[in-house]
Amino acid sequence: MASTVLISVAIYENPGILHWSLFIETANASEKTIIHVLGARQKYFPAISTPRDARNSRSLIEILPLCRVDASEVEKLKNIAYDTPIRNELADWSCQDYVLAVLRRLEIASIIDGTENDYLRNKQAVAAKRESWV
Repeated sequence: MASTVLISVAIYENPGILHWSLFIETANASEKTIIHVLGARQKYFPAISTPRDARNSRSLIEILPLCRVDASEVEKLKNIAYDTPIRNELADWSCQDYVLAVLRRLEIASIIDGTENDYLRNKQAVAAKRESWV
């Protein structure tokens, strides 16, 4: 059986709207990864931090598991996340939109099975938490 890693959305306390990141949780602490955007509204840039464990943040509110993916796909996943367009031209675009956009791109690349019922339910629960700047 292939080795898998857990993909979750980590939600953190943050001034303004809550901060979101994708969290790749591996058994090896040195491979745990946080994928998110940093910066200020309309001045975001992608950030991929390894080793980083979302559970070690004092501002962590919750971690919402989404699905498991094949461990061999992690580097491709990171590349897709890094290449996901940052929409700084949109006043209401945030880290939350970035996470949802990365998930869509991972579905298109077949890294995440976008038709699997548990994943769809988990993604819908995450998307329902999206906040707006306006």
